[in-house]
Amino acid sequence: MRENSEGENSEVNKTRQERYEFIYGNTARKMEAAPAKPEYEPSRQPKRKPAVRTKRKTTPQTKANQTKALEFDFAFIKALAAGMAVIALVSFFYLSEQSKLEQQRSAVSAKKSELSTLLVENEDLNLEIEQSINLPAIQETAMKKYGMKKPAQSKVIAYDSKNVDYVRQYNKIPDSK
Repeated sequence: MRENSEGENSEVNKTRQERYEFIYGNTARKMEAAPAKPEYEPSRQPKRKPAVRTKRKTTPQTKANQTKALEFDFAFIKALAAGMAVIALVSFFYLSEQSKLEQQRSAVSAKKSELSTLLVENEDLNLEIEQSINLPAIQETAMKKYGMKKPAQSKVIAYDSKNVDYVRQYNKIPDSK
């Protein structure tokens, strides 16, 4: 590293603590007192003169422009009315669509509720029908009224289905002896 002057060399040789005036430890060291500020001496400082504001003169053209700017133009009023009409129409359309959407949501909700009720009723009716079937009464009626009889064991053929997707068993399956 090249040294240009003594001041630069002394800055490099200082420790980090010395360069940045870090204070380590739990107590602060006593610092040198700052030099006292000179007291205010009114005789030394010159008095300022109050600023005098001059009133600007406005030309007739400037006055005409100012009055014209303050007036509402008929074209501006038409544009403002057209803008307000567009905003009103868009707002009305938006609110009507929101109303339709809310009606559709409530209709869907009512239909879902009705479907749920009908499914429960259907399951109840199916269970009632299955429980109302009296197999011994059917067997007795078939034997007496229609002359049917049980087949012999040699005539019964067992069938095993390999494509059974769903089986619902309500009672114990009787043995075929």
